[in-house]
Amino acid sequence: MYSDWAVFAIMAMAVVFWLLVLTFLIWRQGQYSKSLFPKTGERDIRKKFAEVLESLANFEKNLSEIKSELKQIKIEGLGHIQKVALLRFNPYEDTGGDQSFTVALLNEGGDGIVITSLHARSGTRVFAKPIGSSKGQNYQLSKEEEQVVKKALNND
Repeated sequence: MYSDWAVFAIMAMAVVFWLLVLTFLIWRQGQYSKSLFPKTGERDIRKKFAEVLESLANFEKNLSEIKSELKQIKIEGLGHIQKVALLRFNPYEDTGGDQSFTVALLNEGGDGIVITSLHARSGTRVFAKPIGSSKGQNYQLSKEEEQVVKKALNND
């Protein structure tokens, strides 16, 4: 059906296509080799492996430094204010509205302060009391202050 020259032409095109594919693959491999080895001409794979191992050791060193710094930041962060709660209330029966408030500012360990503002017709008074280990230190806490400390510690 087909003449001999048509079969030969199809085979020749297949061979040319195969040669083009192989040429492209070899060219890509050459580009990779050029990127792997610098232009200095040294093609010693042992030196290249030594460079890779050295950079890997530097990465591990940097990673350990970052981990230790992160650990230090976490430790320092425990001392910062992390738990806050606010409670508005009416301390006097004869005045209206919840104008008075108490706020707790605590760190992770339950240390911090409670600030209370009592509003009355005659004026406003502000009190601050230190808190240590979730309890009042040196001063007795009112029921509202105890309530706001508990609220702050339960808020996660």
